[in-house]
Amino acid sequence: METIQNKNAFIDLNQLVSGLQKEDSRQENISKNFKLMMLFMGPLYFIIAVIIFISEGFTFDQLGFLFTSLGLLAFGILFKILHAAYKSVDYGIPTIEMLKKAVYRYQLWQTKTYLTIIPILLIGIGTSFSIQDLISHTDLIMRLLIVFTGYVVVIIIAFFIGYLIWRYRQKPLRDKALELLEEFEK
Repeated sequence: METIQNKNAFIDLNQLVSGLQKEDSRQENISKNFKLMMLFMGPLYFIIAVIIFISEGFTFDQLGFLFTSLGLLAFGILFKILHAAYKSVDYGIPTIEMLKKAVYRYQLWQTKTYLTIIPILLIGIGTSFSIQDLISHTDLIMRLLIVFTGYVVVIIIAFFIGYLIWRYRQKPLRDKALELLEEFEK
């Protein structure tokens, strides 16, 4: 009976490692592409802010571009860290350690999740300053709040979509790694 369970665990482990390699590769490619895009767009937005400042003097658009530039650069740095992390995943380490790292890597709430708050807020502030003049309200603060509220709604929808992707693609890997970890630690 023990041999059959160990054999099933071995088969499950091989399937899990295959799934982890596929998802890790996918995440590595995504983070690499977003890193390149953000590290290109951040300086571009900064240059646009400088051009607006030179041609028009201080404007809210310029302030918006500066905040957006900082947010994009912060995202670029975050994606650079994620890319390096996914690129350096090692499947040759001891099984229990590999499973623990896989569980952590695919937890929904972790440091990288919380770190996204900073660039999201910076881009939200930048967007609010950049497009507030499209709102036909006389009060500046009200226009900023209307735009920022719309931005928050978009971010909540994006988070929900991200949650569904995590639940479909990564949670099963995390759950299987947890299950095998418990089985190996018995």
